[in-house]
Amino acid sequence: MSVAFGVLGPLTVHDGVEPRPITSPTHRLLLTRLLLDPNRPVGVDALLAVVWGERPPRTAVASLHNHVARLRRGLGPRLEDRLTSTGSGYQLRVGEDELDSSVFAGRLQRARSAHGGQDWPTVAAETVAALALWRGGPPADSAAVDPAEAARLSELRLQALEWRFDAELALGRHHGLAAELTGLTAEFPLRESFHRQLMLALWHGDRRADALAVYRTLRTALVEELGLEPDAAVQRTHREILAGGPRPAPTRPQEPAAALPPAPPALPTAPSQLPLAPADFTGRQSELDALALYLRPGEPGDPARVVIVTGMGGVGKTALVLHGAHAVREDFPDGQLYADLRGFGLSEARTPHDLLGRFLTDLGVPGRTVPADTDDRAALYRSLLAERQVLVVLDNARDGRQLVPLLPGTGRSAVVVTSRHKLAGVQCSTRIPLGPLSAPEQRALLTSICGAERVEAEPVAAGQVMAACAGLPLALRIAGSRLAHRPAWRLSELARRLGTSSRLQALAVDHLAVREAFSFSYASLLAGDRPQEREAARAFRLLGLWPSHPHSAESVAALLGTAVDEALDVLDTLVDAHLLDVAAPGRYRFHDLLGEFAAERVHAEEAEPQRDEALQRLLGWYTSAVSAANSVITPLALQIPAVDATGPDWELFETPEHADEDAALEWCGQELAAIRTAVRRAGELGRPDLAWRMASALFGYGLTYWWNGEWTECLYEALALARAADDLRGQAWLHGRLGVAYGLARQVEPCIEHVQQAYEFFVAVGDLAAQRVAMTNLASALNQAGETERAGEWAARAAELEQQLADRPDAARLASLGDLNFRKGDFAAAELAYREAIAGWRELDSRSQLSLALYNLGDTLRVQGRTDEAVDALLEALAIRRDLGSRGNVADTLETLARTHFERGDHHAARRYWSEALELARQHGLTHFARLSEEGLAQVAS
Repeated sequence: MSVAFGVLGPLTVHDGVEPRPITSPTHRLLLTRLLLDPNRPVGVDALLAVVWGERPPRTAVASLHNHVARLRRGLGPRLEDRLTSTGSGYQLRVGEDELDSSVFAGRLQRARSAHGGQDWPTVAAETVAALALWRGGPPADSAAVDPAEAARLSELRLQALEWRFDAELALGRHHGLAAELTGLTAEFPLRESFHRQLMLALWHGDRRADALAVYRTLRTALVEELGLEPDAAVQRTHREILAGGPRPAPTRPQEPAAALPPAPPALPTAPSQLPLAPADFTGRQSELDALALYLRPGEPGDPARVVIVTGMGGVGKTALVLHGAHAVREDFPDGQLYADLRGFGLSEARTPHDLLGRFLTDLGVPGRTVPADTDDRAALYRSLLAERQVLVVLDNARDGRQLVPLLPGTGRSAVVVTSRHKLAGVQCSTRIPLGPLSAPEQRALLTSICGAERVEAEPVAAGQVMAACAGLPLALRIAGSRLAHRPAWRLSELARRLGTSSRLQALAVDHLAVREAFSFSYASLLAGDRPQEREAARAFRLLGLWPSHPHSAESVAALLGTAVDEALDVLDTLVDAHLLDVAAPGRYRFHDLLGEFAAERVHAEEAEPQRDEALQRLLGWYTSAVSAANSVITPLALQIPAVDATGPDWELFETPEHADEDAALEWCGQELAAIRTAVRRAGELGRPDLAWRMASALFGYGLTYWWNGEWTECLYEALALARAADDLRGQAWLHGRLGVAYGLARQVEPCIEHVQQAYEFFVAVGDLAAQRVAMTNLASALNQAGETERAGEWAARAAELEQQLADRPDAARLASLGDLNFRKGDFAAAELAYREAIAGWRELDSRSQLSLALYNLGDTLRVQGRTDEAVDALLEALAIRRDLGSRGNVADTLETLARTHFERGDHHAARRYWSEALELARQHGLTHFARLSEEGLAQVAS
């Protein structure tokens, strides 16, 4: 791919090898301003006005130079030389075919000339290519920089649309135009050209009455709003339609339009998210043909294709769609997105807000730049899909409110939706209703499960089984699997057992059809000859207490109160019986209908005390597992008090072992939704002590991913439970964690408020060690707020308390004393304490604590100007932290090493360490260290 700059939509940059995301709002403003005047100097005053408006601060010029330096770095080594200083400002060098707005202007000029000469094939080709350069509606970044220029570009886009419609109508290609023009006339109710073109499109499509209705609507709007009649062209078209004469004949093209160079491609990532289609998929050929027909790639200006597949639960909607989607995936080179909307079942339905956020990040939008507002997310999503060729599969949609924000507007992308509802209010290209399998299809599916020999040997029994399953693929697959795994059974035995079910008649009714098949499989486990089968039936029931989230063998062992090896055997039995799916290696989950059925069974067959005991074991497991992960991520932090010895044997739970910080963070992210559910379920069960421990133990995860807001929400949910239970210790820990979260977000006032409350609660419960941490955090927050006198008072109080504590090694107390002296500005005392702490940690062979003390010593020496000694201490800390695999600590140490080298005048070493820190921070979302490193590199550059 060649170099490409994009301003026709959200700002984009590609250096010819890879995208260069420009995430800083200031840098986006500056780069957009330079791109609006490419290859021409833009004065300093003009750039200052873009960033600071009419009244820039006194330091604005110096800040501008720093921002430009960082922007140059952000463009990368292949583009940074393009941005040059001109003495009075800056200039960005851009090739004629590298900027989408320039290419758009050239194509529009050729379209204008062809339009004047009525060369309609050329007009169509040029306008289609020009419009394909646009990524959505009005260019947002350009509008923020120069509203007048953005409005000009938007008007030119509408002009291109008008010329394209003129060409399509003249060439007789009116099919599909009416839908697009209907949307445009609604968006621009006074734009007469769109109304005239809609009238023509409807007239061409033998919809004369509708065309006349469009004229009446336009005339009413013009008269009421402006006091004007429609223009001459609209009135002439109206008269022609009224006269009922022959419609204008399409223009015969003189010769094919010359091949045009393709528009600069978008800068996508290509997700590939389609789940595996069932291997035994059978039949449905006419439905597959319809899918293939409507999923053929359209033209860039066409409405996006939306196919809705509807039918009762268990009828095979998802299997059909996945099979069809895999068949056409090569037609969608920009990727395939998949989401289960959970519109039906016990799981909470997925919201458009959350799904749009996930889809945007899957399409390459950096997580921190995803809009907070749902409508803004939907607009950006539509813009991205308009320029790409993506297949989107939306499974289990409930209604239009959930679905419509996830549908693209125009472009070559396509969407396939499955739902048990008809979704009559949702516009789509076609609907494919799915009924039961035909008799030949049922027989083919049963044969694929049980084998041809057994089906052919007992045709009557096969017919009875098929009748019992009522043509539902899911029911056939589950019932037939029982036969497949029992070679001694005959088909007649399977038919007899189905026939003796007291609820067999329900097989012909929607949801009950699947329930009856489930009942048969479940009853087979209950009546099994092996104890393992009966234990599997119990496991199936108890899993119904937690049907919405995937399980691991360890969590199932806790739920059952058994060993992990025994839980694995039970899980294998359930998977073989098609009562549980393997979601990923080592992870298991229900189909939503099976989850409902399991929930029914557990409430019908397990007494409430047994249900509560099992759920309490599972919540206890989550509490232990999150705490174990946190101890890997933040081994230096004060550990959360253990659960009181009431209830299950917490210490017997087997929790996941994490090789390093990365693995622990990945596990937390994978389980985050389940942990948040566990917090709520702990409250329902009357165990707020588990809720606050789980939320607090997400501390390490929150330190890295605090910006997505989920940790903070979880803390507030747990805090409400702790307050209701008057749990002072829980409130203390949660306020402390909220203080940290707000501190990371640089929101000083709520940070101080929560840390102050944490300290008061820790005093109330007599936790001295936690008081010390709260005092230290409060001193730090007050210092950031500029309240240095109060900060010093709290630091002194923390130092006094430190002397009283005897629950930690001398090295720990000395390290804490060093921290307090450093915050008070007594660097000599801090250095002495750190050196003594280092000796103690070496003796105890505590490498993680040793690395922290070495780092703090290095920073203390740096602020005293003793940079040579500082580098030695920091290098030793860096070596240990690299070996421990703590990425946040490594990035922190690299950044401080770079700053130390910069202060000693070694700019080459400073650039090297800052560059490494920046790369590490960007890879792992460490925004704070990324910002510090960017600022450092800008200092070196200037």
